[in-house]
Amino acid sequence: MIWRCAICCVFIALSLKLLLSHINRMHSRSPDIRFVCGIDGCSEDFRVYNSFYHHVKRRHSHHLLEGTEVNEHRPEGSQGQSQQVSMLLSDGLAYIAILVCVGVHFSRFYTHVECELLIKIKDMNEIVVGVQQYQSSLVDYFRTKMEEVLKRHSGTTTPQVSKDAMDIFDTFTDPFTNVATTFRQNSALRMQFGCVDADEIPIGRTLCRKKCGSKEFFIKDKLFYYVPLLKSLQQFLSHPMIWGMIGNGPQICREGFFHDLNDGDLLKSHPLFSENPNALQLILYTDEIEICNPLGSFASKNKLLMVYYTLGNINPKYRSKLASIRLLVIAKSEDIRQSGVDVILKRIKEDLDALYSGVRLQTADGEKKIYGAMVSLCGDTLAQHELAGFKEGVGFAFSKCRHCECSYEDMQSQFREDLFTKRTLEKHIRQCDEIEKANTDLLRSNLKTTYGINRRSELVDFPSFDVIQQTPQDVMHVILEGIAPMEIKCVLNHLIQSGEISLDSVNSGILGFSYSPLDVRDKPSTISLSTLMSNDGKLRQSSGQMLVLLRILPFVLERLEKNAYVQLIIKLIEIVQIVFAPVLSIATVCRLKQLIQDHLSDWKALFPDRSVTPKQHYMLHLPSQIKLLGPMVRHMCMRFESKHCLFKRWAGKINFKNVCKSLVRKNQIHESCQNISTSAHTLFSHEKDLGPMSEVNLHHVRSKLKDFLGFTEVRNAVSVKWLMMNGNKYIIDKSMVFVKVVNGNMPEFGLVRNIFVVDSTLYCLEFQPFYTVRFDAHFMAYEVEVPSLAEATEIVDAEKLVDFTSYYTASTNGKTYVLVKYHLGDVIKLHTT
Repeated sequence: MIWRCAICCVFIALSLKLLLSHINRMHSRSPDIRFVCGIDGCSEDFRVYNSFYHHVKRRHSHHLLEGTEVNEHRPEGSQGQSQQVSMLLSDGLAYIAILVCVGVHFSRFYTHVECELLIKIKDMNEIVVGVQQYQSSLVDYFRTKMEEVLKRHSGTTTPQVSKDAMDIFDTFTDPFTNVATTFRQNSALRMQFGCVDADEIPIGRTLCRKKCGSKEFFIKDKLFYYVPLLKSLQQFLSHPMIWGMIGNGPQICREGFFHDLNDGDLLKSHPLFSENPNALQLILYTDEIEICNPLGSFASKNKLLMVYYTLGNINPKYRSKLASIRLLVIAKSEDIRQSGVDVILKRIKEDLDALYSGVRLQTADGEKKIYGAMVSLCGDTLAQHELAGFKEGVGFAFSKCRHCECSYEDMQSQFREDLFTKRTLEKHIRQCDEIEKANTDLLRSNLKTTYGINRRSELVDFPSFDVIQQTPQDVMHVILEGIAPMEIKCVLNHLIQSGEISLDSVNSGILGFSYSPLDVRDKPSTISLSTLMSNDGKLRQSSGQMLVLLRILPFVLERLEKNAYVQLIIKLIEIVQIVFAPVLSIATVCRLKQLIQDHLSDWKALFPDRSVTPKQHYMLHLPSQIKLLGPMVRHMCMRFESKHCLFKRWAGKINFKNVCKSLVRKNQIHESCQNISTSAHTLFSHEKDLGPMSEVNLHHVRSKLKDFLGFTEVRNAVSVKWLMMNGNKYIIDKSMVFVKVVNGNMPEFGLVRNIFVVDSTLYCLEFQPFYTVRFDAHFMAYEVEVPSLAEATEIVDAEKLVDFTSYYTASTNGKTYVLVKYHLGDVIKLHTT
């Protein structure tokens, strides 16, 4: 039976059920839709899909049960008419053989591959519908052609052969019937790939109406959804490539340098990791997301609390990929505010206790006893304080910092970390006990305000977890969304009001700057006068835009190089470059400590009427946190927040009856699909992406490879316009690469002239060397000399660069500068010593 939708004139189905499902999904919410039945000549029309559906069930129910009968009538719509598919095929009795093959084998083929097809596409329903349309059109066309062939050869074929040939069409079954709906698709995927189901954990009850406006009520459980940590880890470790990377053990940097968590003092003295270096290092992140329009009427009703985790054992170059970040908890924020976040922490603690003692999990290498512990809790100040039990609004606390017991008065005058009394876990537990044992509510309230503590958090009881030391500050929230916009705003206000610069010239500099192909997506917005004059300390820039703005601001304010207010921003840029560095030495950490002290002193001297904010004070603790847990970028929230985009995109395609359940199911299917192939994993996908290819002079490539890399045998080579390697994109005639260290401490950059792929395994960059003149302390960039075009080029293996970041140049006053994203001094030291 062939049913065609006359509303869109595209969809074709083999059953009336599928056609109704399509009309409901695709057309029922259109404001001007009108349904004309048309089945068996029925002329009734409807404005509401539900009315049309119930009419079909009452009057034409026999068509819902039939699936093999040809129907001349189809439901009609108000828009368009049926379109016919036209295909050109040769004539002959070969149609019979073709149709026999189609009828016997077509369904069998899709049964084997349908699951693999569905998990590789972004919108499963659209692809399933597309395939169904194609096969329906194909069967319809073959039926017509077969009738024509049998009529022309009626003298040579018996009636029985004609009947058997036409019966093929009546017995044809849709191979996607079992996965025609989202529910069936999800069920098939869950069964095929071992999806980890989330636990529904009740935390309370509420009274709800059965229907809107109804006087009947029912009791509904409040739930949060928890993905069992141990099962999630087992699924993750079951992939051979993941297990191979984690099983190799941690990579320890050379003494005196910090590159990852393992180089910090905390893990070196940790009871578990000091004895078992291969134990799993869990990094938790928590945040609230708004999945509806934040300005709409339903903004606060569907705010969700998300908890993710990742493993510190994953190589840093893969850890920033979304495939390494996995969902742990999803709940409605409103429910958690009423019941308290400790209900979530208690469930997490159960799994962490078991993991700390050792659990047997099925890995890619068989059953193994796995150990692990939580090494850090990441998030913004609000989220970290909520989970750790500190005052969420630090303005209402006497002690405003979770790392020390600083008061507001001390915060304004003391800019050295050692001048403050540090919090310790033992003292924190004692203060929590005092709050719990307070005799009166007034005393309890006063103690909470004095200590800056709301309650004793369940985090305190996590195995070998220090709630003071292992809740690091996030540089994205503290600097990019707090300190940087506030200080830049104050400096620009002063410069504009003093007449040294105009707002138009600042905006012209922002608009006219020559951004790199990578920075253009985070190009800063122009600053309006209303934004500049507001008192909220914000510049209306995202975190990515703030990073780019800090990089270009010295060029925008170039003529005020010696101005003390501009120097304040330059010093802040230097601090940002250090805290964003992937490698840091002890000497640089000590210098960072002094830079922060000087910066806060200068801030207070230049703006005596402005208060030192808590976020500015938090910078004092960054050097000690680097010594404890490694570089700050290993705990930054920027990539965790990128995971939110996935859930926001899914939220637009689901119903909101139980949004948490819908999202967690979709996520678990998504995560289970990453283990499809044992030879590949999403975490390692797109390690190397290539741009358009072209032929090269093979003799030239062979000569270069022999001179610089010692390769003598080259079978084939191609040139590509760009190369994406581990998240870094190299573009011909635009990208600069850090190829080697010269004169002991100077980087040598080269402009990429060609990118060669040799024998499909070797990726080489042909570059033109630029001589590095000096590091310019005002622009916070390296000044380079541009060579003549005739100067010889060199070649380097792209996997053996000193630093894999792709750099770009900016020019001003006849000089060229290479802009750096972070401090390169320790990268150079690590490479040369």
